[in-house]
Amino acid sequence: MFGPTQTTELAAKLIERRQARTRKNSDNQVTIDHLAFTFKLADLRYCARAGFAGRTHETQTLFPKQPDIKSNLNTTGLTPDEIDKRIESEKLRIQRLMADFYHSTLRVFCREILGFELSAPRDKGFHGYQNSMNLLTLEGNQIGFVGIGGQRETCYVQISGEGCKHLWSHTTPFVVHHWLSNVLQIRYIARTDLAYDCYDGNFDCKYAEQAFFDNGFARSGGGRSPTMSPRHSMNINGVYDVEMLTFGKRTSPVFWRIYNKKLEQGIQEHSLVWYRNEVELKKYPVEILLDPDAAFAGLCKFAQSMIDADGVHTAVSPRASSAATDLASRARWVRRMCGKAMADILEITGGDIEQVLGLLIPEHHITGKSLDIPNTYKQILTEQFRSL
Repeated sequence: MFGPTQTTELAAKLIERRQARTRKNSDNQVTIDHLAFTFKLADLRYCARAGFAGRTHETQTLFPKQPDIKSNLNTTGLTPDEIDKRIESEKLRIQRLMADFYHSTLRVFCREILGFELSAPRDKGFHGYQNSMNLLTLEGNQIGFVGIGGQRETCYVQISGEGCKHLWSHTTPFVVHHWLSNVLQIRYIARTDLAYDCYDGNFDCKYAEQAFFDNGFARSGGGRSPTMSPRHSMNINGVYDVEMLTFGKRTSPVFWRIYNKKLEQGIQEHSLVWYRNEVELKKYPVEILLDPDAAFAGLCKFAQSMIDADGVHTAVSPRASSAATDLASRARWVRRMCGKAMADILEITGGDIEQVLGLLIPEHHITGKSLDIPNTYKQILTEQFRSL
């Protein structure tokens, strides 16, 4: 469609600089420009068992060992009130011990695996987390945040675009995948931005607009084509100061931005051409880190047209399965906390389950509606209940 264009000297320098900072990923055509992931704090205990830099989990000395939290609680001769106070004190002791362990392990993970330092706790929340810390480069520049203490005692790590430059000069997506998937048990990444930079003008906003009308942004797995939103801004002479198109909604699992990076960076070099094709993915499988090029190319025809690699289709995390898992966890809690009491009530009522449910469930909670869960996830839920 377009003829070959000679790369300018400045464009060549920019490419060389990008490859220099990502020297371990020089074969990648796509860069990872933003990364955010969540994991359970309890899964930090696996870091000490993972081995590091050619060492086994028995010989590694970087990650702290999980503390021994065996309790020597002695309540002999204490009154009921004193026993309650002693138990509460022991709980707090164990919580502090584990909190220190998690915090120390997190610091080592950020420093040794990601190449960053953690600031002192900011004593304020972040994205719903109880406390947060700044993620810093070794020079002290802030390039992200870490939130701790979420709804289910989780940790949230957010690395900005500038932070990703430092991240990929320190390690590779392949290594990060190992630690996220195999060590921290992460299945889906909260957010990943994949970007393809064009320095010859072949894949600019006009190309993206044409691809849109050719249904090039329809996801490979099927579904409707997203909407296009022009975000251009120009002066009275018709010269752009912002040249951008977006495809999809910011809240969607896939959100595209195609824009003139030269204008965004304020570069005045007339001969330079620099367009960025960037896609924001939410809740996509952690496996996309193994081959960002293939993951990018597999998103849609538009993406595949830019990448010299066979695309691999990846699917967003199914929302209904999380609802099923949440319901299963509630069932586990009820069984553990109320199972014996419910069995006693069942015996008193002569095995009349309907009567038992009528006694236990308030009328205002009974809606008469079945769970709105697809059959596939009902089967998953059934299997989870069987394992209770």
